Amino acid sequence: MYICSENKTERSYIPALERWSLYKSIWINQWQSYLRTCKNKPSSGKVFEVKKLLKCGNFQNGFQRYTCKDCKTILVVPFSCKSRLCLSCNRKKLFGWSVNLSMILDTDFQHDHVTFTIPGKISQILLERNYHPEKMISLSSKVYWDELCKANKVPVRERKACKPGILATLHKCGNSLNYNPHIHLVGTRELVNTETGEILKTNFISYKSFRFAWMNSFCKHLVREKILTKDEVEQIKQRYKNGFHVYFQPIKGDSNEVLFRTSEYIATGFFHNSQILKVDHDSKKVTFRYKSWVERSTGRKSYRTITMDIYDFMDRMLYFLPEPGRKMIRYYGIYAQSIRKKLELIRYTSWMQAIEHSFHAKPVNCPDCGKEMEHSVVYSGTAFRELNKLRRTHDLDRGYFRLKKPP
Repeated sequence: MYICSENKTERSYIPALERWSLYKSIWINQWQSYLRTCKNKPSSGKVFEVKKLLKCGNFQNGFQRYTCKDCKTILVVPFSCKSRLCLSCNRKKLFGWSVNLSMILDTDFQHDHVTFTIPGKISQILLERNYHPEKMISLSSKVYWDELCKANKVPVRERKACKPGILATLHKCGNSLNYNPHIHLVGTRELVNTETGEILKTNFISYKSFRFAWMNSFCKHLVREKILTKDEVEQIKQRYKNGFHVYFQPIKGDSNEVLFRTSEYIATGFFHNSQILKVDHDSKKVTFRYKSWVERSTGRKSYRTITMDIYDFMDRMLYFLPEPGRKMIRYYGIYAQSIRKKLELIRYTSWMQAIEHSFHAKPVNCPDCGKEMEHSVVYSGTAFRELNKLRRTHDLDRGYFRLKKPP
């Protein structure tokens, strides 16, 4: 099943031979000088992610080859780097997760997109005191779970059995790459009693109760973590008398639209290649566009542009990059039950499926005769020689290698 919005645009598929972008040019041209000048050296894990990014799309590291026996047309696809810092490869991985979301999500339930935020002044304190915000995921999920139980008047002794379905992820930054940790959560309105099978439908949610529950729970957590003192917490509660903002957005539509919206909220990276408008390597500046505001009643988006020092940009991208092995999406309640078995069944969507979804074209079919091309793999040891042989007999034409025309 492919997930797509109702607003589709038809585009023709032209393969990109190399994964070049303005974003990648920053790391290729500035990485060594960045290492010499940066004050806080990145961890070995993050350095490894950069090294993978620098090799992304290099045919000498190997590639997949698709050959049409009749037309002799050849498509070559370089191996992906699988770096979380690589916006192209990470986006492909998230896409693969999203199109298999139907194996996890039950679209018969009503889902809400909930954003748990904290005030900017508190974010600054957390940054200065080196707080690790990953714990906000389980904390916000527990608040959501508890508040649904309260809304349905579930006795405390029975709450362990009554479970919603929750997917949640952490974004450490805002759209302008400012430090702004917040949680994107998609949860069911219904509670499922896992002992009796009874389904409790939540007809009313108190947003005020959610705001105070989130503020109180998060402040208690910060005291336990010795990030804030009890006196500081009292000052915060006096200052924010309406609690911390928790935004709700119902996810409406048919099952396909529900899956699309969920993947949009949960499986979207915090930055994209298309945001970068200009890179000036001489003055070491990068200009990018970001979404500054969304009108909730109409959905209209407003954008701003910002020009930033290129080393500052690299600093921020590395800072907000999750450490290797750290899970980006968490599952709770009914979506956590046997989730490992479900995820083992899911094979992340390949490059072929992603292209077919985006362009409604099968890239493994010959663009000239339409027949399916034969697949082979060329590894790094022979990649350079095979590519040189190919270039002697073929010309690159609209993303494909086609036989050279006789003189």
